[in-house]
Amino acid sequence: MKDAMKPETMWSDWFELLRRPLFKFGGSDMSLSTLVGALIALLVLMMFTRWLRNWLVTRALARGHIDLSTRETVASLIRYLVLTIGVLTIVQGVGISLSSFTVLAGALGVGVGFGLQNIFSNFISGIIVMLERPVKVGDHIVVAGAEGDVIEIGARATSLMTAQGSRVIVPNQQFITGNVTNWDLSSSVSSVVSTLRLKGDAAANERLLLSVLEAEPSVLKSPPPAIYLATIDYQGHALELHYTVAGNALQRLRVSSAVNKAILATLVAHQVALAPNP
Repeated sequence: MKDAMKPETMWSDWFELLRRPLFKFGGSDMSLSTLVGALIALLVLMMFTRWLRNWLVTRALARGHIDLSTRETVASLIRYLVLTIGVLTIVQGVGISLSSFTVLAGALGVGVGFGLQNIFSNFISGIIVMLERPVKVGDHIVVAGAEGDVIEIGARATSLMTAQGSRVIVPNQQFITGNVTNWDLSSSVSSVVSTLRLKGDAAANERLLLSVLEAEPSVLKSPPPAIYLATIDYQGHALELHYTVAGNALQRLRVSSAVNKAILATLVAHQVALAPNP
């Protein structure tokens, strides 16, 4: 009967298996231990850069008079810089020369031109958004058919919080190539515009709706609400209502709902009929 394998022999075999070259890359032998070590280092680097970003936003940069959007931008850029330096350090640490990535960079360029074009475009657009700041965290915007408050600007996409409480992810490319409406909420005030088609006397209906807006306590008095005669035709006329409200997306939706309910009750009370769309 064969003798049981000694523990030291077993450990020696395991270490030999971990150190055994699997393939060559960039002139260096890649073993299982090298790959596992590099993977662990990458995971630690990603967790560290995420912690660093949160620490910069909530602690280091929060001590001065820097607004939240600027802190988010600076922290994100620092995170990407540290992440890039860390990845390059790990690559060199496993014995791979950066010059070995010349061919890979050429292949990546072809990939960017085809399948990775949108991802690369969104990343570059994210950097532009962070530097130029056409939108900031806290702004109320309308982009790509979505409306909400900006809660996060990332490298690939920007997150919006809608009035319904859902989170909408918008690719950053939309901010560069599409139309964006930004109700810059530095004062937490934004405008609401709605159109209503009615029958009857246009001037009387204008005064009636204006009285509703002026009586609504949630509608701001400065600037004062206004109503404009937008269009007229043989079926009726369209009145455009302009008023300002304060608060986030949910609060604005509540005010708009209250105004619409008051308008509906007033129209019913004064027997004003709605006009069909032309």
